[in-house]
Amino acid sequence: MGSIFVIQGILIYIYGFDHNPPHIHVRSGTDDFSITIKDRVIEGTARSKTVAIINQFMDEHENELMDLWEKAQNGETIKKIR
Repeated sequence: MGSIFVIQGILIYIYGFDHNPPHIHVRSGTDDFSITIKDRVIEGTARSKTVAIINQFMDEHENELMDLWEKAQNGETIKKIR
C-alpha cells in the first residue's frame, strides 16, 4: 500500500485489515510510529516536531481518516487525501 498523504516529507499510511484501534502509520527519517486517530496514542519512535505536524494534519482530516480506515478494513480501495 502506498502512502495516503505526504506532508513535508512525512509519509502517512493506512493498511487494510489492520488491528484496532483506528490509527495511521508515519515514516520520516528516523521517525517510524503509529498514532491512533481519536486519542492520539503513539507507538514507536517519534520526534516532537513530527508529532506536532501530524497532530495538526489529523485535526484537519480526522473525519476523512476515519472514513479511509473503515474502507481499508473492509478491503475497499482507498485514495490519497488531497
